[in-house]
Amino acid sequence: MDISVSGKVILVTGAGRGIGRSLAAGLAAEGARTAVLTRRREEGEQLAEEIGRLSGAGPVFPVVADVSDEDAVAAAVARIDRQWGRIDALVHNAGWMPPATPVLDTDVTRLRAVLETNLVGSFLVTKHVAPVMIRGGGGRIVYISSMIGVQANPGLAGYGASKAGVNILSNVVHRELADQGVRTAALAPGLTDTPGMRASVGDEYIAKVASAYPGGRIGQPEDVLALTVFLCSDAAQHISGTLLPVRPITG
Repeated sequence: MDISVSGKVILVTGAGRGIGRSLAAGLAAEGARTAVLTRRREEGEQLAEEIGRLSGAGPVFPVVADVSDEDAVAAAVARIDRQWGRIDALVHNAGWMPPATPVLDTDVTRLRAVLETNLVGSFLVTKHVAPVMIRGGGGRIVYISSMIGVQANPGLAGYGASKAGVNILSNVVHRELADQGVRTAALAPGLTDTPGMRASVGDEYIAKVASAYPGGRIGQPEDVLALTVFLCSDAAQHISGTLLPVRPITG
């Protein structure tokens, strides 16, 4: 069984921090040629320098785009195509989790911003990456979703709706493109310790969730890495269109 990403060209979006940063570094450490997409150029360049110091890491190519801006996404994908001539896997992590706000207090401008980043961004990156994959014989798309897109969470209606949309998008892309070699999966982590999460929920809520998890801790970004490596490898050929929770089972 070949659970390897060595030499594969893998694009990681939202790579500047949190889960995306951990996935980009981990995939590069496994030998992948990793394109890291960030909104801020300095984040991508700094990450590329850090990964470059890892022993045995594959090459890193930073690109800049706001995933909700179609022209910027198209330009970033074209740069990767010119650099390496293919994209074997997309790990779409870019997203925004706003502070928890009840439905009746939510400003529609903020709701639209969440949907634009999380759902429209997922659609746009897919739209421009998939043709490059198909031209190269196929590839993998791994969407980093959330358990909040599966189980309702008070205060996070917009975020939950956006991630539920990503889950459906993953299945639709599978149904439309599987015959052309594109495999998809949506990974749904539970509460994971990232700067964005800590900016959205309080310490009391984090402690409550952690106490219900075996081991008494919330998820860490590294907890998503091993499954992502597997899904980007040739060993995952027959897995597509599915939603995979990445969290402990609680009582």
